[in-house]
Amino acid sequence: MTDMRRDLFVYVSGPMTAKGDALIEENVIAGMRMHLDLLNLGIPNFCPHLGGAFPTAWTAVSWERWLAFDLAVIDRCTHMLMLPRWDTSTGACREKAYAEARAMPVLFTLSDLLKAIDVEERLMP
Repeated sequence: MTDMRRDLFVYVSGPMTAKGDALIEENVIAGMRMHLDLLNLGIPNFCPHLGGAFPTAWTAVSWERWLAFDLAVIDRCTHMLMLPRWDTSTGACREKAYAEARAMPVLFTLSDLLKAIDVEERLMP
């Protein structure tokens, strides 16, 4: 698929900070992989993990400011896609609740998202 969808904008939500045995780097990589997979499918998306890839992002802006920014972005999105282990993240839980309060579809797998937006799974990378 070479065209980029213009009728939707997906927010990618999931853990960023290290909890349990997952490192920050692993969480950022998971977000980046999903971001790229969606782009390759022609699905525009916002992945907050990209900003977290740089150490300065963790100190230059407070967690509360980042969350306020993320909620402002969610206001512009049509769908939310939750990454694995989203429920271990305070921020992802708040993002999900915010999206649901606005009746935004919240999906938990790429396959479910593709079904929701009528993309055939055979196009998956």
